[in-house]
Amino acid sequence: MIREDEDFATLFTRGLDTVFNDHTTPSEHQSVSLEIVGIPKILCMVLNNEKQYTADERSLRYTKVEQNANISKEEVELYNKWLKIFNDVIDNKMGDFYRRFSKTDAGAKKAILKMAQENARYMVGVFMPTTTTYTVPWIQINKIMSYMQKVIDNPLDDLEKMLIPYFKEFINACTKLDVAITKDSIYRNLLNDDKAMEKVLKKYPEVRYYKGDSSLVYKNNKDVDLSLFANRNPFTGINEDNEYGHNISYNNYESFACLAQEQRHRTINCEMMVPNEFKAYVPPIIEDNEYLVKEWLKDINSLKEVYPQGQLIKVNRCGSIKDILKFVAQERACDRAQLEIEKVYVDDMIPNIYENLQKQEQVNLANKVKPYVKKLRCSFPGYHCPSTCGHPRIDRKL
Repeated sequence: MIREDEDFATLFTRGLDTVFNDHTTPSEHQSVSLEIVGIPKILCMVLNNEKQYTADERSLRYTKVEQNANISKEEVELYNKWLKIFNDVIDNKMGDFYRRFSKTDAGAKKAILKMAQENARYMVGVFMPTTTTYTVPWIQINKIMSYMQKVIDNPLDDLEKMLIPYFKEFINACTKLDVAITKDSIYRNLLNDDKAMEKVLKKYPEVRYYKGDSSLVYKNNKDVDLSLFANRNPFTGINEDNEYGHNISYNNYESFACLAQEQRHRTINCEMMVPNEFKAYVPPIIEDNEYLVKEWLKDINSLKEVYPQGQLIKVNRCGSIKDILKFVAQERACDRAQLEIEKVYVDDMIPNIYENLQKQEQVNLANKVKPYVKKLRCSFPGYHCPSTCGHPRIDRKL
């Protein structure tokens, strides 16, 4: 209503003004929802690390692994090998546990298979395809495409080089869907209005269109990079000492699969770095079997060129103690959560925060953290679980 007395030329030019001047809040009210089929897991991780968005993503834990352009024959063979091993080990060690809670043999077999899949998928590379529904402010997806273009123009490591064709495909798909702001899309909106065309070209001659030119219009004036890769952040704390206080900067080593769980909590900021030396996560359910551990490490090392999901990467997360405890831990410090991320928070991160606050004589803050130490979320102060499992296990191996 405020703008109803203004003509199309004025409105369209003002819209471009907000884009070119990075005053993009007005363009955040319009959202784009994409259903992306066959998207590599690592590309989901790139998108899921940016603010703002919401996404529903098919879990790779329960997705059938089949050979395709993204997954090699060797990955499939090793996945199936370990799926059977885990199924047998879990049934042998915990079959009675699952039969007790599932009530039937069929229910127990199904539960055991899911846990076997969750562990076996560590063998599959991070380029494994999945499906996601991704909703994001319209201007934000244009910003993300400009960040991707920076990687395309100047990759900093081998993982970024492997991502280039997927970034190009993503930009190309968004262009075809008219999600990307391009010179071509601007012209198509102006074709039937000579006054608007003249006004836009006078103010922004750089958007003049040449046949076949569908180049992105949004300029990354602030020189922002994709937030997932620590190598692109000159201010990263990933190679610094941990910091403890009301705000936390915390480093550890965890798998790609674990980071993917963690980064979805948009209240904290996550970054990753691939170490020079390849190391892998060993599922605790087999760690007491020397032969299986040796076999696991041999097999996963043979896949290091495809960045298996079980590869250990260095991760930095920054956030307030409140966000770490009340949002991330209250979701992941749970018997039903992925085991690895539960252990990161229950056995590692929260106890370390508490101990270091005490060492730094931040007594008042340490006392507020103490009730969360070495506990699952069902024992957190004030937490009421909407779906009690009946078997919280702080020492679980699966």
